[in-house]
Amino acid sequence: MGCWSNLVICDALTEQQKYNEKQLLRDLAAGDEDAYKNIYQLYGDAVFRVAVRYVKSEELAKDVSQDIFIKIWEKREQLADVEYLQAYLLQVARNESINVLRAAGKSDIAKGEIARHFQDNPGFFEDETLQRDYRLFIRRTLDSLSPRSREIFLLCREQGKTYDEVAAALGISRNVVRKHMVASLKKFRDAAEDELGTSLSLALPLLALLQEISALSRHK
Repeated sequence: MGCWSNLVICDALTEQQKYNEKQLLRDLAAGDEDAYKNIYQLYGDAVFRVAVRYVKSEELAKDVSQDIFIKIWEKREQLADVEYLQAYLLQVARNESINVLRAAGKSDIAKGEIARHFQDNPGFFEDETLQRDYRLFIRRTLDSLSPRSREIFLLCREQGKTYDEVAAALGISRNVVRKHMVASLKKFRDAAEDELGTSLSLALPLLALLQEISALSRHK
């Protein structure tokens, strides 16, 4: 309709548009499948675009959109009193997308999808605020490690050395290196999962980090 901006519907809806939405909702509440199809045709693309904006993955956005419209049908009788259907749907799309991001920390499939997005879209980290917040998160977590664990983590993670190479360089056994890395990765995993609950802006890089941690955790 051309008047949607920043998830707030403007007041420019004509009376006819408002009536059409109201009629669609009344028909939907009565179980009219044609009304349901019309709502999907009118707003399906907009809902999908909002989901993509948040989850940064078309596959995940398709799942979010599908779930939203399934719920719309299941809860159709509760929607008759919705004032602005478009605004309602796009707000639902935003909320559902945020829920997906927070739940994705527990899903290897979702984390993998988001990690692929980062690989395909390296420009995402050009946002200076995001870079700063992410660096602060990494530094804060590194500072929580013991000096030895931090040294080993940086050798493995930043310099790309193998456990055997780190063990030889530090004069310790490979098993000691592995134990330090396991403990460090757990610290990062726990910190990232905690941060997911409070920082939506960092949700995507944190989920990509969790996927990377999962891969590193399988390193022998």
